[in-house]
Amino acid sequence: MTSHHSPNALPHCRNLQAQVDSVLSLLQQEPSLRAQVDTSAVRSSLKKAIAPTFEIVFAGAFSAGKSMLINALLERELLYSAEGHATGTECQIAYTG
Repeated sequence: MTSHHSPNALPHCRNLQAQVDSVLSLLQQEPSLRAQVDTSAVRSSLKKAIAPTFEIVFAGAFSAGKSMLINALLERELLYSAEGHATGTECQIAYTG
């Protein structure tokens, strides 16, 4: 699996896949650790960390300002927001900045 990171990525994150593979390889070479360490959780977390997409969930009471916050974060009026029950439905947004 190869991952593509932006040139602005933090230096220690650029080769995350290779770094994690290296650490897990060292773990497998040490007999006393090999049987004690379950690497599946590490591999699962790595897959999420280098995935090209991720989810952010906004939840809260009616009129709490969720739509206004999302609009501000995306720097555009994407979601309708007004006094009262403006949206009230589940909404999924795909965004590439």
